[in-house]
Amino acid sequence: MKNLLLASTALIGFAGFAAAEVVVEGSAEMGVTGGDDKETQFHNSYNINFVMSGETDTGLSFGATYRLDADGSSEENQNPVGDNGTVFISGAFGKLTLGDTDGALDWAMTETAMGTSITDEGTTHVGYYGNAHGDGRNDDQVLRYEYAFGDFGVALSVEQDDGNFIAASGLDNNGTPLNNTDDFAVAGDSSGDGDPIIGLGAKYATEMSGVALGFGLGYQTGQIRFSDGTQTTGVAGAVGAGVGYQDFDAYGVSAKAAMDAGFSIVLNYSVMDFDVSDDWDHFGIGLGYEMGALLLHANYGKFDFDGATEDQDSFGLIANYDLGGGAILAAGYASDVSTDDGDQDQFSLGMSLSF
Repeated sequence: MKNLLLASTALIGFAGFAAAEVVVEGSAEMGVTGGDDKETQFHNSYNINFVMSGETDTGLSFGATYRLDADGSSEENQNPVGDNGTVFISGAFGKLTLGDTDGALDWAMTETAMGTSITDEGTTHVGYYGNAHGDGRNDDQVLRYEYAFGDFGVALSVEQDDGNFIAASGLDNNGTPLNNTDDFAVAGDSSGDGDPIIGLGAKYATEMSGVALGFGLGYQTGQIRFSDGTQTTGVAGAVGAGVGYQDFDAYGVSAKAAMDAGFSIVLNYSVMDFDVSDDWDHFGIGLGYEMGALLLHANYGKFDFDGATEDQDSFGLIANYDLGGGAILAAGYASDVSTDDGDQDQFSLGMSLSF
């Protein structure tokens, strides 16, 4: 990706700084999208990334990131909206990151998606899961510590509740009132603090007979919020009536193999146990092939729910051709992008541009 260096020397010369810079990166998309649940239409979007980095005289690295996103295809979303960003510091002790970042379980696991499409058909179908496992459900400020030694890496993460959640009473999936004050905030209680979300992750990378292998394993636990009477918690499949907090335990494992011939495969498996909502397990597989500028990809995912929630499965297809210079011709297809009626496909064709 081409970078515009705005201030490579702006901070050099101040006491305590060995090097510092601010870099602006950008990307944009243009093309056509459509499908069963929307009219065929033009699409364009863009984002601007600010990447700040520095190093102290003693060799301690630090930095921050911030992103502005806008969707030019949507009248109400044409103005850029910023994310929470991240700040990090790293050295011989490891790396500490705070902000809108992955929890330790997501950090450890490999997603099945590969390539790109202008409306994200590879990752937006109902059977896809990105391994978030509750990340961002409290105050969206994840603190993650990671440390690497040789081919191994480990991580620990914590996300606190901000203490500003006011819950109302409601019913669980069986119609039982939610009034367990250990797990749910009482109606009108402005002090309802949920337990923090804590994650542990580990990963390992190696090479064997020309095949690059990667493995990830993790666990995450804590409390996540209900937001309204028909809410979805942002953790796929966690649906239920009522407002408050519920406990969860999540487990995940992934494996990836990338061959010199251009073929690659990713497998991942997750289990989510909830205090109130239906438990589920998820299986995902991603296949890829790269030859020169061409990338072809397919992924499939399935949620298997306990209880009354209907199982969900679907697939996504991606085709990319790299034109060089940051320009990619991208096509995508998703077999089902809606949980309402099922079998609602979506497609896109266009250009993905990086600056």
